[in-house]
Amino acid sequence: MPDSLRETDRYAFPVNPNPAMVWIYLASAATSMLGNAVATIVWPWLVLERTGDPAAAGLVAAAIALPSLAFAFLGGHLIDTLGRKPMSIISDIISGLSIVGVILVDQLVGLNLAWFIALGIIGAVGDIPGMAARSALVGDVARTSGRSLDFIAGINQSIGGTAWLLGPALAGFLMSALPIGHVLWITAGCSLLAAALTTLLRLIPAPQEEITVDTPDLGALRSWAEVIRPAPVRLLAAVTLISAALVSPYLAVLMPAHFQSIDAPLMLGLSMSAYAVGMMISGALVATLGTGRRRTIWVTAMLLYVVGFVLMGALQYSWLVLAGMAVAGLGGGLIGPLQMVLITEETPERLRGRAFSVFMAIGQFSAPIGLVVAAGLLTRVSIYTTAAALAGTWVLISVWAILRGLVVLRPARIESSP
Repeated sequence: MPDSLRETDRYAFPVNPNPAMVWIYLASAATSMLGNAVATIVWPWLVLERTGDPAAAGLVAAAIALPSLAFAFLGGHLIDTLGRKPMSIISDIISGLSIVGVILVDQLVGLNLAWFIALGIIGAVGDIPGMAARSALVGDVARTSGRSLDFIAGINQSIGGTAWLLGPALAGFLMSALPIGHVLWITAGCSLLAAALTTLLRLIPAPQEEITVDTPDLGALRSWAEVIRPAPVRLLAAVTLISAALVSPYLAVLMPAHFQSIDAPLMLGLSMSAYAVGMMISGALVATLGTGRRRTIWVTAMLLYVVGFVLMGALQYSWLVLAGMAVAGLGGGLIGPLQMVLITEETPERLRGRAFSVFMAIGQFSAPIGLVVAAGLLTRVSIYTTAAALAGTWVLISVWAILRGLVVLRPARIESSP
């Protein structure tokens, strides 16, 4: 019997299921994601408020990017060495304490650019491995709770969309009603609460035959190669790399520049919210219907991405941008759960931390590359030409991705209960 079939069987039909575990896991994920969504608004605002320099937020983000890439790889090794649950708890605690550090430094000595960079790097030590560890836990939670990987991945995606829909609005409301230090305590509390919830998880351990230790010579290096050996994982990695490089300049530079030029901040906010709503809808759909028809899901998601990117490429037409973000969100809501399920099924137990860390590292690596390339284009052409070029590039890439997906993706071998 193939390993993936035995693995799926175990997740779908545990001997003594504990359904409460899935809800504890999802509550921890929701709390952490909400805190991160709030922090994405509070952090740059605080940097600008304390430094008075609009370029400071970008400098802080750039200074944190390279260490974050290193933490992604180191974190993957630690997750597989110390365990997924312990690393998830430790990472959330580090994230929460880094925010407490920001509050204390601000009160005691005052924040400056150097403090922002140092504390931001400490926060990245928790955030990057923490997200990978929580994703890697999904197989353990499925095995313990009796819920399918599809259900957990789909609900997790919907929760992520909800967090990114409500988080920025909540951050804006809190900052208008409370001192920013109080808002920071709330974000720190979200991370620490997520850690506390994760400690409540009582998970069925993996079968002993699934867990082996790397040999002391080149085993650690071979393990990283083994992570991306399965063809579906390589396909997902390639699409993640390219899509992050194309999307990051659009969201960080082109869209804000367009809506600022026409003085339409509301449309910018609505467009971002439309993407989150699309993710929520598709995530709930995957949780309900599962990922059994994987080729169909893949092709549908890629086509939705194509339509979304083409609409977004018409950047000068604001309502088309809004529609494009919603359609792209639908595609992202399909890809996210499918990616979580495939990585969990295709990767041995002992390498799951590394597998999910690879995808965190890809995002950390490719987004700055996209921003650099876009910055080069913008020295020669307008934001509208650049947006159209990004859309055209994605159309070409998606044709390859669809054809490749039809070859390497196979239907789920068994139907698992929701």
